[in-house]
Amino acid sequence: MNVIEFANKYLQPYKVKGQEIIPLYCPYCRGNKKDKETFALNTEKLTFNCKRGKCAVAGTFNQLKKEFGEMKNNMEFMPAPPKEFTRPKTMPKPLSQQVEEYLKKRGFSEETLKKRKVGESNGKIVFPYYEDGEPVLMKFREPGKGGKWIREPGGKEVFWGMEHCGGERLFITEGEFDTLALVEAGIDDVVSVPSGAQSLACVDNCWEWLEGFRHIYIWPDGDSPGQDMCRKLVKKLGEHRCYIVSSQEGHKDANETLYKEGIKGIVSAIDNAREVPVSGLIRMADVKPLDVKNLERVSTGIKALDKVLGGYFMGGLSIWTGENSSGKSTLLGQTGLIEAVDQNYKVCAFSGELPAPMFRYWIDLQAAGPSNLESYYDDFMEEEIYFVPEKLTARIREWYREKFFLHENFGASVEDDILRVFEYASMRYDCRVFVVDNLMTTIFTGTERDFYRQQSNFIGRLKEFAQKFNCHVHVVAHPRKTTGRLTKMDVAGSGEITNRADNVIAVHRVKDDEREELQERLKGSDTIVDIFKNRMMGKQDMCLGLMFDRPSKRFHSQKEGPKKEYGWERRK
Repeated sequence: MNVIEFANKYLQPYKVKGQEIIPLYCPYCRGNKKDKETFALNTEKLTFNCKRGKCAVAGTFNQLKKEFGEMKNNMEFMPAPPKEFTRPKTMPKPLSQQVEEYLKKRGFSEETLKKRKVGESNGKIVFPYYEDGEPVLMKFREPGKGGKWIREPGGKEVFWGMEHCGGERLFITEGEFDTLALVEAGIDDVVSVPSGAQSLACVDNCWEWLEGFRHIYIWPDGDSPGQDMCRKLVKKLGEHRCYIVSSQEGHKDANETLYKEGIKGIVSAIDNAREVPVSGLIRMADVKPLDVKNLERVSTGIKALDKVLGGYFMGGLSIWTGENSSGKSTLLGQTGLIEAVDQNYKVCAFSGELPAPMFRYWIDLQAAGPSNLESYYDDFMEEEIYFVPEKLTARIREWYREKFFLHENFGASVEDDILRVFEYASMRYDCRVFVVDNLMTTIFTGTERDFYRQQSNFIGRLKEFAQKFNCHVHVVAHPRKTTGRLTKMDVAGSGEITNRADNVIAVHRVKDDEREELQERLKGSDTIVDIFKNRMMGKQDMCLGLMFDRPSKRFHSQKEGPKKEYGWERRK
């Protein structure tokens, strides 16, 4: 199959631009209303890729053909030439009384045996296989427990009982006795594979016939080979039309179900057939209703910020940005970490910019507050330096000892290591709030050329982590530009970073030359917090002004002020 043939079969509608075939939607991710024409197949280089961050697939044309079933084992897929087979020589004779009695003990009536033309030859049970009215295979089974199965060599593998099926629904069992059990229960559209779990050549040999059925019910044996056969059948026949029937009460197969439970057992098993689950598709009615009155969240501790964000909701991800020294990490440490600890949540942070002692120094200042600090005059900087006295640091340390964890890896850290530590902190210590500060200090394993796509993928992994462990993840991302007020588009990296986030927050420290221009908006504040996006509340492009208390590193509204008692202080 060449490139054009492939495009005509799998990429319609498409356009050709230079050497590239560009379909309207990527055949992998299917894009969306906005993400169109992101996929390209190069007709000269024989390569493909999708530029959509959530997808980003890439590879060779041979890989593409293989994934779409046009190549098998790296060989171009061509319909197998029809194999020659030998017509069976044995013709079944009527059942002897002895063999018929054995079959009746298994639960099969004379009517069922005649309907399916079960016969006998040299004391063995004969199951004749037909195609287009002609016998193509004969199978034999010795009567009695543990009887051996044999067949005439050279026969064609088709389904046993095809000539009896003609509706929209088909039942497939693993053995002839299982098929007879369903016929006994009044189900005529039922067949058996000829070789149990060993071979499914019958699917290829009967493909056109199988295409006529909209619904296919597979009843495998309950053992491992039977379940493996079932998985292979589903893959070949298509998940969309398959249903799985399981033997009830722990019985091995359909025949044992009939023998021990009777026809009602067969009917009950079929009534309880289950659809083949497809990843990513569920019924809307099965979605757990959202209890908006009791959504779990962490308050920011600043009423004006809570009013916009509604707090930090569990399962969400927040992106923080701002130019250097804007206060984004400081505001995040206060509203995302200390406030969470005070609300009895456990937290875990990765800081690639601050060594652990410096990180703790800033956190302790915020936890202590302006009224609990002492200072000394630093001759080098010629200014007051504030610190928490030792007697109070001990109390603060005990307050957050079992609630505050730090991923100790100052500098860059590999994304897999960050997620590994976060998962451990979640499962071992029940941490519910996580911080990555910042995205630029994360090492990705791909090439430098794919850096922004890897950043986007990492954000996607963090979002999945937040949902899986029902926690909130904060990520600091540096902006592209270094001066002035930012927009959502100024976040460094792919636009998918902000698309995947639930909150996008920018912190801007107002400079002296901006005060007159921003006076009406600031109303005396020295910091602007822009909320570019808030998915939960459906708000965007909102801002509020905050004040910054430099000694304690605390942000606050003018109305509330920087003084607030946290848990360590309330325990006096």
